[in-house]
Amino acid sequence: MELLKLYWLPDTPCFDPPLPADCSLRPFDPQKDLPDWYACLRGGALIDDCATAADAFAREIEAIPDIDPARDVLFLERGGEAVGTVTAFVYADSNIGDVHMVGVREDCRGQGLAKYLIAAAQRMLRERNVRFVSLTTGESRPAALRAYLRAGFLPVDYDYRMQTRWEALLRKFDIDSIQMLYEDGTPFKMLYKDKTDPKVRIGVLGAGRGMTIMEYCRAGDNAELVAVCDRDPACLDDARERFGDGVAYYTDFDAFLSHEMDLVVLANYANAHAPLAIRALNAGKNVFSELLPVQTMQEAVALVEAVERSGKLYIYGENCCFMPAVRAMRKQFRSGKMGAFQYGEGEYMHNCENDWHHHSHSDPNHWRNTMTAFYYCTHSIGPLIHVSGLRPVSVVGFEAPFNRKMYRMGAKAGPFGMEVITLENGAFLKSLHGVGPVKYSLWYHCEGDLGVLESARNIQNAGGVQTLYVNCDSREGADDGAITSLPLTDGLSEYAEGFDHGGADYYLLYHACEAVKGNKQAEIIDVYEAMDMFLPGLFAYFSVLAGNTPQAIPDLRDPAQRERWRNDRRCTDPAVAGDQLLPSYSKGNPEIPQEIYDGLRKKLEADWAKKKEEKKQS
Repeated sequence: MELLKLYWLPDTPCFDPPLPADCSLRPFDPQKDLPDWYACLRGGALIDDCATAADAFAREIEAIPDIDPARDVLFLERGGEAVGTVTAFVYADSNIGDVHMVGVREDCRGQGLAKYLIAAAQRMLRERNVRFVSLTTGESRPAALRAYLRAGFLPVDYDYRMQTRWEALLRKFDIDSIQMLYEDGTPFKMLYKDKTDPKVRIGVLGAGRGMTIMEYCRAGDNAELVAVCDRDPACLDDARERFGDGVAYYTDFDAFLSHEMDLVVLANYANAHAPLAIRALNAGKNVFSELLPVQTMQEAVALVEAVERSGKLYIYGENCCFMPAVRAMRKQFRSGKMGAFQYGEGEYMHNCENDWHHHSHSDPNHWRNTMTAFYYCTHSIGPLIHVSGLRPVSVVGFEAPFNRKMYRMGAKAGPFGMEVITLENGAFLKSLHGVGPVKYSLWYHCEGDLGVLESARNIQNAGGVQTLYVNCDSREGADDGAITSLPLTDGLSEYAEGFDHGGADYYLLYHACEAVKGNKQAEIIDVYEAMDMFLPGLFAYFSVLAGNTPQAIPDLRDPAQRERWRNDRRCTDPAVAGDQLLPSYSKGNPEIPQEIYDGLRKKLEADWAKKKEEKKQS
């Protein structure tokens, strides 16, 4: 579990008790004080795993370049003996103070001596004009936590479930309320020991894929399910059986939209997300959309403008961005570990043949059977965009030739496509994805000028996106990196167990609800980033149709760029494209006889009958 973080703001009061008559403060003497420093900190988890005082000092003090021991390490003496120590230093690159390694000698603990050390550290750091003072600790040190809170330190919402953990501590310490801060030191919200934030009221459209979202509402502590909509009464009956009559059930979308709710989740067909998202935004609802965000440029422009006009949140549910390796990759890159972004690769090669008759309902006109190889592109492109934070500016597309697997599936596109994408800083990405490859592959790789971050290869049975390998240098040109793997658990991991896509679905909904509640620390994919993830795939197919020529990708953040695309309906959906209909396969739609679909339909009906019998017996 992540440590708790607290800040003290130098322009606020602190508890500054006068030293007892027999106590004094003095600086560290490198020549003689190492044994005393070690004695004051023994019995604490931070240094008990070190064999010697020198080892502990090297790791905890000398390893931090901004610490000058003679200036920053203090001792509290009583009767001429060192009974406590604290280190107070400043991070030069951020001008943030840090209270570090507070310890009282074991035979003197429980006597209230730590407060003098904390007050001394606050005075030192205030005199150095820091932005604020930071420290970390955990629930396992309640006495230390009490002392920090009395000294004026405030809790920081810097990681998952911090509000929940701090509310429990307020109840334990019988503290009525306290201000919580963001990680940048600005105010976030007031926390109360006896008050719990209202949960985000969620309505779900689509009782099939939407079942995961409904389960989150039962498991998460920041959401509640209030309404479900599906045009199939049998699906609604299944939902009612699981979630009871305290939830409202609708077959009509407009009636569903009139229900009191804070967030509408669109888990319907991928080719129908954009129109319903726009209707929900126009009705004053925040929107969480499953994949894909849009299927045409006309829809893209309309969706962006609906978000801007409504002032409501649009949150894109690209779950691959929240898989363990990608979460860690983003954190490592954003911390500077990899240096400047230079190159990335993403693969989402999904052999769907065994389940395709379920996905497509064995219907030759189902959107899955008519989509291009580039349609479902954000699983491979999205994580690279989310890690780098860079906008795509151009793309070249390549399409694999139609094969027997796609014929057997009744799908009319190439089995997979590839995009080579140039980013705004000149870096580039290679994305490979499709539903008809011979083997499954979910894999991500990023390179910077300091090193490489890479998830494990599925084909090596090495953990896939549950494992991240890091090989980064300490500085450019050092070539001193070693391949290591990172632990990928965090404050939400235990809660996300059992949720789909390696727990990613839990993370998506957690962040979505936090964003709706106004937490600016919430990690969401907004409408502009969603376009940055999808448009490279759409324009890659335009590239293929134009002989693999580079295509510029518009930036829909810029209203001036929208006009050219406002009436562009090019896609493979006849109901949307009209006279701008594109072929599903660049060389022309293949002829797939009806008997293929008839055979798939028989297989689907046999599967349904088997499932129905199993349910009846259970």
